[in-house]
Amino acid sequence: MDHVYLICTCVFSIELFLRLNLLSYVNSVGKYTKKTFNIFIASKTSDHWKEKIVPAYASIILKNSLSIIGLLFLGISIFLFFVVLSDSFLKLLLSAAGIVESVVASLIYFKLRTSLNE
Repeated sequence: MDHVYLICTCVFSIELFLRLNLLSYVNSVGKYTKKTFNIFIASKTSDHWKEKIVPAYASIILKNSLSIIGLLFLGISIFLFFVVLSDSFLKLLLSAAGIVESVVASLIYFKLRTSLNE
């Protein structure tokens, strides 16, 4: 039964991350971090402009970083729910076989999901 729980947690986690756009938050943090560094490197940018734009970029980075952390906690809570249901689920989850099984199940589900949505 633990293997079924493991596959369910993988599917629920993937759906959570896809439907709540986890990758868009990660990409946004990377984009605004790069913009911030480019502002510091650019010698033609005035200090006045830097004082205005850097806090705006920092707030966007903070908001998106907190969203990423929240989504990761939601994903972890899915696994914790099944840990409470089964005493041996945590042992499976942390074993080498469980890790391989979860990666394979996640990849298969993700491939099936993307091929059906095309």
